[in-house]
Amino acid sequence: MSNGVTSSCVPVGVFHPGTQHSWQTARALQDLGRLEFYATSLFYQPNRWPFVLERLPFLGGKLEREFRRFAAEGIDPALVRTGGWHEWAERICARLGRTGLTHLLNAAGNKAFVRFIEDDVASDSPFALWGYNQSSLESFALGKRHGRTCILDQTIGDPRAFDREMAALQETYGDWFLEGHNRTDPREIERADAEYALADRVLVGCDYAASTIAAEATDAAVTGKLEVLEYCYDPAFDAVEPVPHDLSGPVRFLFAGLGIPRKGIHHVLEAISRFPEEDATLTLLGSVDVPPETFAPFSERVTHIPTLPRSGVPAVMARHDVLLFPTYFEGAGLVLYEALAAGMALIQTDRAARAVTPETGIMLERPETDALASAMEQAVSDRDLLIHWRSNARASARNYRFAAYRDRIADLLARMELG
Repeated sequence: MSNGVTSSCVPVGVFHPGTQHSWQTARALQDLGRLEFYATSLFYQPNRWPFVLERLPFLGGKLEREFRRFAAEGIDPALVRTGGWHEWAERICARLGRTGLTHLLNAAGNKAFVRFIEDDVASDSPFALWGYNQSSLESFALGKRHGRTCILDQTIGDPRAFDREMAALQETYGDWFLEGHNRTDPREIERADAEYALADRVLVGCDYAASTIAAEATDAAVTGKLEVLEYCYDPAFDAVEPVPHDLSGPVRFLFAGLGIPRKGIHHVLEAISRFPEEDATLTLLGSVDVPPETFAPFSERVTHIPTLPRSGVPAVMARHDVLLFPTYFEGAGLVLYEALAAGMALIQTDRAARAVTPETGIMLERPETDALASAMEQAVSDRDLLIHWRSNARASARNYRFAAYRDRIADLLARMELG
């Protein structure tokens, strides 16, 4: 029997130098009794370095909030492999605004991470590999030499399609880019194609992302490997109670995530500036990565929360009415599922998971300020409609619960004849 490909109920080793939704994948596999290991650089363990630094009296509170962003509740530490300094250095450089060095560290860390799982991959233990885009090539190549099934979780669309979208956007909103849009390094594109080729299955989070890969991949066989596997939200969002809308107050809009042109931050800020504060407020949750001089005219009009532990996000969402997500290019958009679970309405484009329905908000035909402002106006002018959207949000989120994601993974493995 070859390693990891022919026995029933084959376990799966999940690896990711960072986090993204890998901890949810690992937790789902663990619940199914199928997790061989979870390898990552970032796993909160309070008794290990560097997490012990949160005990320092002069830094403890701030470090604890930062470190708990890497908490993965429910995963058995005995199944966790940790290693690699690149991810920590990358995050420090990102906070310092050293974008170029951040990208170099990310690339180096992705290539080096195989060292932390190579003994497992080369062992006689039968298991499949589940890796993520731009960090799987070396591990998949090693895995194939040992007969392992490889599953690529492609969390974003194809880089060639991304380059075209951003090049066009820069022509009209160039002053919103911190350093302009540098086209994807050809080596990253080659790496993407190589990962597609090695993978037995290429998973994406939405139809839009799948369409970009099908259109751009150099090997036509990749299309036959593509499959949409919708992600899930953190169960913590089910525990919060949505704060009812106050008919006498403004509509509380929220933009959550990295504030960059790709996600339409320029449209969000332009649109909110068209409304008086008594009609609409806007909270930005996450880093705003646009030139300071571009953001400055809007800064007094918004409430900005630059960083927040993952555990604090549900409560913030529950205090808002509508999530704004006018993205240009997305792999799925976990924030959409989270917002629904927290009882929020959605205004989104179709360049992400199609989470919104007519009962929960508005789907924009394209990312643009006029369209976004018009949709926001519907929420402001028709509060009964807004309340209707919000009242249906949590029911609509059921398909994105962790249990549903776990079931989708079980079905995927069965169809791949992995048990």
